[in-house]
Amino acid sequence: MALTAEMTPGQLKILKAVATLLENPANRITVQRIAQEIHVTDGAIYRHYTSKDEIFEAIAGYMEANLLGPLNTVPKQTESTPKRLQMVFEQHLAFLEGHPGLARLMLGGGASEAAPLAERLKLINAKLRGQMAQLLKFGEAQGALAPDVAPEQAAELYFGLLAGTAVNYSFGLPQISASQKWQLLATATLQGGLNSTAN
Repeated sequence: MALTAEMTPGQLKILKAVATLLENPANRITVQRIAQEIHVTDGAIYRHYTSKDEIFEAIAGYMEANLLGPLNTVPKQTESTPKRLQMVFEQHLAFLEGHPGLARLMLGGGASEAAPLAERLKLINAKLRGQMAQLLKFGEAQGALAPDVAPEQAAELYFGLLAGTAVNYSFGLPQISASQKWQLLATATLQGGLNSTAN
């Protein structure tokens, strides 16, 4: 996880520990278990977060920033929908690869660990899918989508590949490379397929 201006080194260490613990579905996350993971006392955890719910709220905020952030920053870098789609896709896959435990959380695994978490994760996924559809609607207006492919259909394919990747990381399943996934997505949804991002 990247250190942000709002996050202290101690908070970051705690969130990294929780992300690691989430990689194993058998782990029940408690403040005591988190403290054991990073070799500190329970009291040290409470100096940074007042409760387990607050820890998971911070994790949800981190996930939201990393999943929705690219959709806000990439449009400033290029007006080309194919390029935008590729850049967002690559950043999303890199995030899931770097955070297998959070990939499981994205799918709802471990959502029972904190009271408000399930609803927050549902909202993050809904925002992600909605913003992807908006990006693709802009692409449709540009003529960037393949014939007979509607923005909602392309968003469904995108989200399906993302969720499938999360499943594979969550359960340690084999999967094709990120470049192969991008090839599939581009071929299925973009006018010109892979050639649309060549320039």
